[in-house]
Amino acid sequence: MLRLFCVALSLFLSISVSAADTMPIGGTSDVQINEPNDVISETQNTPKQSTRPRPQRYVCVVDQSGNVGGGGQVSCPAKAGRVGGRCRCANVTGSGTLLTY
Repeated sequence: MLRLFCVALSLFLSISVSAADTMPIGGTSDVQINEPNDVISETQNTPKQSTRPRPQRYVCVVDQSGNVGGGGQVSCPAKAGRVGGRCRCANVTGSGTLLTY
């Protein structure tokens, strides 16, 4: 009985290994059946294309290295304008540079 169990287990493992070799690399496939003759195959790793480009986002960056006790940079959202131009942030001394990301 133990010999029969070991043989069945080894056959099961060899079948599952050979079935794993036929799977697509990088993901599994989903198959949807709408009607008996219609089969639609989809892959999960298909990249989704964005139809609209992302809008520009503007930020004003003020350098605080000249202030006493302060260092680094302060940034705030800004209205659209000429990138590289001067801009201001509320409650911050000085002017900054308009950047986009």
